[in-house]
Amino acid sequence: MKDLSRDFSLYIHIPFCVSKCAYCDFLSFADRSCMAKYFVALCEEIKAKGKGVKAPVDHIYVGGGTPSLAYEYFPALKKAIDGSFTLRADAEISMECNPESVTPAFVAAAKAFGVNRVSLGVQTLSDPLLKTIGRAHDRKTALAALDLLTRNFSSVNADVMVGLPGQTKEDVTETLNVLTSYPINHISCYSLILEEGTPLFAAAERGEFAVDDDFAVDLYDLACEKLKKAGFCRYEISNFCKNGAVCGYNLSVWQYGEYLGLGLGASSFLRSKSLRLKNTKETSVYLSSNGSAGQTVEQVSKEEQVKEFVMLGLRLEEGMDLAVFKQIFGFDFLEKYAERVKKLEKTLVVTPSRIAIAPEYFYVSNTIIQELIF
Repeated sequence: MKDLSRDFSLYIHIPFCVSKCAYCDFLSFADRSCMAKYFVALCEEIKAKGKGVKAPVDHIYVGGGTPSLAYEYFPALKKAIDGSFTLRADAEISMECNPESVTPAFVAAAKAFGVNRVSLGVQTLSDPLLKTIGRAHDRKTALAALDLLTRNFSSVNADVMVGLPGQTKEDVTETLNVLTSYPINHISCYSLILEEGTPLFAAAERGEFAVDDDFAVDLYDLACEKLKKAGFCRYEISNFCKNGAVCGYNLSVWQYGEYLGLGLGASSFLRSKSLRLKNTKETSVYLSSNGSAGQTVEQVSKEEQVKEFVMLGLRLEEGMDLAVFKQIFGFDFLEKYAERVKKLEKTLVVTPSRIAIAPEYFYVSNTIIQELIF
């Protein structure tokens, strides 16, 4: 894969949704009454933050929430970005969308915005499972959205989930068989995480369904097998692509590139200044911030940066680049952590240029990383 560690990206957060999914603890909400004011504040922030940025933008990722709900504001958003940042001619511009709001009007607005990669939140094609997890769409709507997107964009991702309550191997197989029959070049496969404070977490606490982590691993392994047979290559724990069609924004983040977060609750990382910036999560504060986004600034120590670089880099199938590590931090990783690497050698793949987690141990990567650097 390409080395994108020197790339600079923008992340833009649009928090509005049709409804809140039963598993979701992201910063999003169904109340859209302040959407117009939100985009005024977002454009103000873009203009204010753009003044201090000289680096050209390699990637833009518009996430949420459900950005496809807000297509009428894309012209104003594009005008603010174009007037504040310099985009590379081949910049990747990715945008998330959900099936219930994928319409011809959204597609037209997204193309005018410059979007060249879309990510569709399918999760599953089982109507009973979609209802269980509180999605706003059904199978028919998801397939119609896929049809429309693949006719209009050359790079399309579909998100799927495994480990859902009541999900079977047949559910996962059928969903992936259908998705891979479409001309999409990327699939993200996430395991359900029960987050405290969500309806699904509460349902599990009440004993309404059993949590079976071992079966969730089986479903993930099944998904990996099906996607490999369909020509998708895993390049990160949860991400698979065809023909090298990685998500440039995400790859840059995993390779410890710099990014500027814009919008409610968005975070930024400026490695060259050892800074992490965090926007307020309070909507009222953000709307009245006059471009400052209620931002807090955190100095990131070298020790923390080392841990972050390793945690992110080892999510990748090819692992982390040891030369880039030494260039950034000034010391040899294999020399400093020789004893720990030796202790974990059965779970690692080590070469003179890279260190990676062995594919068969990917699902327990968090434990391996914890033992390696913490």
